[in-house]
Amino acid sequence: MHVTNLSLRDFRNYQRLDLALSAGVTLFYGANATGKTSLLEALFFLATTRSPRINSDRELVRWEAQGEAGTPPFARVAAGVQRAGGHIRLEVIVQRRIDDDGQLTGNAHKIVRIDRRNARALDLIGQLRVVLFTPADIMLVDGPPNERRRYIDITLSQLDPHYVRTLAQYNKLLQQRNSLLRAWRERRRPAHAVDNELAYWDRELVAAGGYVLAERLRAVDDLNRIVGPLFRDIMAVEHPLCINYQPSFDLGRATDAGGLAAAMLEALVALRRDELARGQTLIGPHRDDLLFTVNSINLGRYGSRGQQRGVTLALKLAEARLMRSRSGDAPVLLLDDMLSELDARRRAHLLHVITQPDQQTLLSATDLSDFDAVFLQHIHRLRVEDGQVYPG
Repeated sequence: MHVTNLSLRDFRNYQRLDLALSAGVTLFYGANATGKTSLLEALFFLATTRSPRINSDRELVRWEAQGEAGTPPFARVAAGVQRAGGHIRLEVIVQRRIDDDGQLTGNAHKIVRIDRRNARALDLIGQLRVVLFTPADIMLVDGPPNERRRYIDITLSQLDPHYVRTLAQYNKLLQQRNSLLRAWRERRRPAHAVDNELAYWDRELVAAGGYVLAERLRAVDDLNRIVGPLFRDIMAVEHPLCINYQPSFDLGRATDAGGLAAAMLEALVALRRDELARGQTLIGPHRDDLLFTVNSINLGRYGSRGQQRGVTLALKLAEARLMRSRSGDAPVLLLDDMLSELDARRRAHLLHVITQPDQQTLLSATDLSDFDAVFLQHIHRLRVEDGQVYPG
């Protein structure tokens, strides 16, 4: 899989850009704040419908953007993608909203097209598969649990259309169930029919949650077979890295979706009083976590900075290998100023991985000093200056 071209309009600091991309390694280099990261962000956005940098899509629209024919300002991201099954064109338009008086609001909405036909955002996910490497990835190890849930959810969502839809359904059901629990806690609903009213939401929630859990557990098993040897090679150590899934309730011996749903339902019933008192759902995939250990030592808590960087690199490389093994097609690797964060050994390991014959890699750097002459001779270089891209 590789991106053949990228087109931007009023996206971040790019007014207009039409860029042809090669199938191998392409290096974007230039000073900070010139637009290198925005190129990688655009492709991640096309792959996942989300930005890795901000929560509000409105921020993707260039500040100076003007609407056309009375329409509000918008940003457009489009790309051609060559996959094993053929070529496909992906497009997302982020358009700012206006209020009843015609004034711009702080919100925006997305318009998604696949091969120039309108589609749902969920249908876009997985059409282009990417793995993004950034210096902030160390948050996977020592950051909050939502970072680790996001890591595994983004991986699985790009691989399994049913997973991304079930996860979206789970989150919607969770929001509705929590709204009910808050209403009872605040005495805005009568409490005499709690069990009857929650029964429907419990059944629906655990059905979706059971599938999400089963797929996460399967993915952790697969990742452990990949990440252990990777970590040993990267760090030159004896003991492998182990990923431990930390559920928020007792799974018993269940591993399939049905058994996990039954265990989750039992836990919800047992926690009914506590949930009503707190006004929120206390267990489920939204509260689970991942633990990274080497020789039974929790590296999130006790690992050195070097070990934690080794973990993040191994996790991202394992993510890429899992995508390749399950789909039969290599994902596009996006490396945002990564090499400056790595020591010589880890840098050499990463450079070896990204220069495989069938691997498209797009990476950014502030200058060329992080790369040796041999590497630079065999890649494509593009210079980025103030929202413009030039041959390098």
